[in-house]
Amino acid sequence: MADSRKSRGLSHVVRQRESADQDPYTHSLLRHVFSDQEKSSEAGAAGVEKAMDLHNLQSYIDLSLCDAVNLQGACAVAHEEESSLDENSGRIGSKEVFFDIYSNVGTLIVEPDRLGVSSLSNFSSMRANTCVYKGKWVYELMLGSKGVMQLGWCTMQCKFSQEEGVGDTQDSYAYDGSRLRKWNVKTQKYGEPWLTGDVISCAIDCDEGTMTFYRNGNCMGQAFSTVRRGPGLAYFPAVSLSISENLRANFGATPLRYPLEGYQPLQDPPKSDLVRAQVLFGYLEKLLPVMIEDDQVIGAEVIQGKGEEALPPLTEHRTRRCTAMLVAAHIFEKLAPLLRSAYIVEGHLLKFLLKFRDCEKHLSEQPYISKLLDLFWALLQDFELKTCLEHLVTTLLSSYRFSPVTSDFRYPKLYLNLTLAILQHGRTRKHLLANVLFDKVKFPIFLHIKPPDDGGLAEMVPIVYWEYQTKEEDDPVPVEPPEVLRKKKDYLASCEQLRKQIEEVEDIQVEMLKVLLIWNDPKDGKTTRDIFMEKLRAFLRENSAYTRVHQIHTCPLPVSLCFYHRLIQALRYYWDLFQKEDTGRFVHSSGAFVPVQEFWVDTREYYDFQRCGGLMSHLNRTLGAEVNKAQGISVSDDGKVVRTEKKSKESAAAVTTEVYPEPEMPSGNSLMKLLDSLIILYHIAAHKQLGKMCALRDNMRDFVFALQDTEEKINRCSTETNDIREDLEQAKKVFLEKITEQSRQMGWVIAVIYSKSKQNDIAWMLRVILTTIEKASKYKQLFQFVPELYIESCINSYNALKNYLHPTTKFDQIEGYDNLLVKYANFLTSHFADSRIVSNDLRDNLVQALACFTCYPRTLEVLESLPWERQASVIKSLIAPYENRSWAHTNWILVRLWKGCGFSFRYRFLPNLVPSKVQPTEFSFVSLQKPCPSYVYQSILAKILLDEEAMSTRFLDTLMNQLNWSFSEFVGIMQEINQLVSHTEHMFLEGRQLKICAACFEISVCLLRVLEMVVSIASQLFTDWSRPSAELFLKRIMQLLSQVMSRITSRNGAFEKLVSLPLPGLDSVTYFPVLTVAVGILIKLLIDTQGERQDKATRALLLDAGFKLSTLDFVLGEIPPEKGKKGKKFSLKTFEEVSKEELENIESLRVYLKHKQNTLESQSQVKVKDEDLCTICYASPRSATFIPCAHQSCRTCITQQLMAKKECFFCKAIITSVKDMHGNTILREQCQGQSKH
Repeated sequence: MADSRKSRGLSHVVRQRESADQDPYTHSLLRHVFSDQEKSSEAGAAGVEKAMDLHNLQSYIDLSLCDAVNLQGACAVAHEEESSLDENSGRIGSKEVFFDIYSNVGTLIVEPDRLGVSSLSNFSSMRANTCVYKGKWVYELMLGSKGVMQLGWCTMQCKFSQEEGVGDTQDSYAYDGSRLRKWNVKTQKYGEPWLTGDVISCAIDCDEGTMTFYRNGNCMGQAFSTVRRGPGLAYFPAVSLSISENLRANFGATPLRYPLEGYQPLQDPPKSDLVRAQVLFGYLEKLLPVMIEDDQVIGAEVIQGKGEEALPPLTEHRTRRCTAMLVAAHIFEKLAPLLRSAYIVEGHLLKFLLKFRDCEKHLSEQPYISKLLDLFWALLQDFELKTCLEHLVTTLLSSYRFSPVTSDFRYPKLYLNLTLAILQHGRTRKHLLANVLFDKVKFPIFLHIKPPDDGGLAEMVPIVYWEYQTKEEDDPVPVEPPEVLRKKKDYLASCEQLRKQIEEVEDIQVEMLKVLLIWNDPKDGKTTRDIFMEKLRAFLRENSAYTRVHQIHTCPLPVSLCFYHRLIQALRYYWDLFQKEDTGRFVHSSGAFVPVQEFWVDTREYYDFQRCGGLMSHLNRTLGAEVNKAQGISVSDDGKVVRTEKKSKESAAAVTTEVYPEPEMPSGNSLMKLLDSLIILYHIAAHKQLGKMCALRDNMRDFVFALQDTEEKINRCSTETNDIREDLEQAKKVFLEKITEQSRQMGWVIAVIYSKSKQNDIAWMLRVILTTIEKASKYKQLFQFVPELYIESCINSYNALKNYLHPTTKFDQIEGYDNLLVKYANFLTSHFADSRIVSNDLRDNLVQALACFTCYPRTLEVLESLPWERQASVIKSLIAPYENRSWAHTNWILVRLWKGCGFSFRYRFLPNLVPSKVQPTEFSFVSLQKPCPSYVYQSILAKILLDEEAMSTRFLDTLMNQLNWSFSEFVGIMQEINQLVSHTEHMFLEGRQLKICAACFEISVCLLRVLEMVVSIASQLFTDWSRPSAELFLKRIMQLLSQVMSRITSRNGAFEKLVSLPLPGLDSVTYFPVLTVAVGILIKLLIDTQGERQDKATRALLLDAGFKLSTLDFVLGEIPPEKGKKGKKFSLKTFEEVSKEELENIESLRVYLKHKQNTLESQSQVKVKDEDLCTICYASPRSATFIPCAHQSCRTCITQQLMAKKECFFCKAIITSVKDMHGNTILREQCQGQSKH
């Protein structure tokens, strides 16, 4: 035969060379290995034993196997297996049971063996290919997710759809552990909540008509007792899964994890093969120790780094090693075909390997397992070996994933230790890595730790504790009584013990990765690390958010997070190991980074992730020459690459050719590639899972608040209200139960996810990214090769440390905390307005990150500690024209720098709101933080605005334009809402329309606050008319304020109607925020200034047609109410947020304006002739002449025109200069600025 066995060839050689005088060692070895087997026929076996030698050993083994099968009555079973069908068994269908793909309803992905299914539609159903009608049967379902699924049995007549599945029709029965229900047309409460990794046993007794479900071997009670039976009724295993859910069935293809007494699996086990395998593994169990002992005696064991012992001299007898190998060949002659069965691998091979593993020495190679794998590679055919190893890894992963979780985690350690021992075998490791670990199974699942259920957590964390929650951060926390302190101590001790147990498991997982990252075992040009990196990059591509592969194929987020943390530990180990080889050249892992040249390498794939500068093809085309320059090479005319000579510093400075730093190599190429992959893994998966875990903590905080509130109500409850007290006590009991459950779950989070070591991992990666970006930024335009995901991961990892892990693991307790803040602040301030970043979305993210960074006193101190040049650069970027960036977020930062200094601008949240009812728009987040204004940045802003006329003019012009737009939009939407409300019910209003209305209002308020800051710190921009644009800006700001106050305070106006409506999402649209800032600006311009400047500001306001003095009466609540109209009138006097001094300033403003208005009206005014009026505004006399066209307008109109373009209003001629009516040149700066532009 073409595929004759290697061991069979060895047997032929033995028979030809075997002599009558067998050497004593061979005889002794055979007696040791084969003499103790039980024999059913003493005479036959004894005869073989007396003459046992290598040439008749195969006959002895055959006879022993037959005797063993006969002894256990397996021959009859074997005969039954060969028959096509045994109808008397109560089972109908194929002897090999799997899911029937033709019964599929919905969209399901079915694994090649037809035992695993994943749903891609709302509700998908499928049944097996075998049914039962009498007897007691069971099958198991191993859950890969924990969502909505209905698992059980159905008949052929059941018709399913994407709305109705198993249990929704008459003759189908199901259990759903997500909703804790049992289903048979109607539904009732049943069972326990299931988790990912649970094993659900579905048992049916066709004789009694009952169905029972088991979770991890524990009976959940009889679910159904009146199952219909009779002719035409036979039940198929069936499942229904909602979208993204997945599971794997075991109908008997492998041993049941939780066999039930009296029940049998739908697929018969291979009993005769099991008996044969048991006998053969018994032989191996005696042979292996002898082979290992002989190897140690003769010194033939290969030690890493040393060669094998020289060949021994020829003698009359075989060596011991050779003899043992020949005996093993005879055993494997019969064992090899059995090892192709998944049932044999799980039922015998796995147990055999577990028997020989040494958990205490898991870091070193285990001789028994290594020797057995050597025999596999020597004595199995390739197809047998590959099938066996694939079954072995699949069995190990399934056993690890679905094993029960105990307090000591013995089962995870057991299977991980064995997996590690197998991977330590070099040849096996490379084969599994290349063909199985990522291709056939999901290897990262080996690195995940399955959490226990509520019962297991109760055992691990018996005492629970939770912190008292205060409504405000500054509120004092009550002193905890001694019994609570004892609970806290016990709780934290339990969490610490749990953490130590978890770390033991994690250590084994890290060792597995270290083994897979071995770099000194090259074969066929590849090392283990090379293969691992290929598989890792393929894994990242498949799990990338940009891939079109459906979510069902991606690795679960909890698994990816564990993979991320283990990979960090393994990477840092090898990074530091590599650094020791040349400490002067390479950097320690604490200073690790990815050099910029790694980003422009053509072989480095980033899938669909963009670079900071755009598409890679565009960057190669535009910056290819610069890349060559940075690498010190050039391309000659004939296409050859020539390395350029380095120039001295003096010549380089003269010729300006050395513009790039010397390329750096912080570590080996493979380690830098692994570091890059690690950052991608965090970006696509790990960060998302960290954010999800916050929901548990936030939910628990809400329940604690509810419990505290309930306890306060109970204490206030009088003895006469017993009914109310009973209801409150019942609510308290429910809250306590929920908090107890969540407290234990938080214990798991504290120990496993938000632990100190995990915080250090993320902080280390943040430093890596910050260093990478900092060094890449020195390469000028070549910085554009940096992937956008590095910027996003930098922001996200900081956010994770600040908002996800904190306060569970304190952010400020990170080692090097202050230095980390400084580096992050430098990153934000350097790149939030970086023109090398072309993506508007990414730049918006940077601006938002900077805005959040200014919200806290400590981080604001860091920003204020930066060099003055950097601070000035930040301010200039914030007030620059709003081109290709979000002006709203920029204003948010300016508002944050001012908050706490403005008129009644000291609140954390609006007076009419409470902290739990946060405004729905993004700008309102600022109001939830305690005000901490920056006087440093205010002074820098004032200096820049006053010193740089052109910049301040553009800034104020843009600011007022945006304010005019946002408030006009708000007024328009406000009027639309009022019209809709007057004709329809509130329920017909669109939520989107309400959100836009609130957003426009809050944007307007923010812009007004920025104006208030500018007026306060640099009022000369408006009142010093020696500045070219001051008169224009003063008139514009007064016009805007008049318009705002008139619209807001108008009696029976649209705003009054809007604020009176109970519309969701408009809680922040009130009088207070807009009127306080408007009044504050007026006070700064009219009360806090004196002399000529005050008079100019007063005149500008009073001459504006839109100003009404009654608006100030409204602010103070001194407008008399209309007759017959009820309701509370608005007045700033009723708000605690408005100080007494501020109220006095409003009164002073009102009195002052009344006086000035009367004076202005009593003064005689010279009437301007119509022909002398400006034909643009018709409000002021003509006072400016345009050169060269000689057309005329008022100074205000031409100043505003020159800010936008240098064209005449009338003839479109280019204006070269402007003169007043006396011929004097004015507005030089505007004309010069336009010409330069």
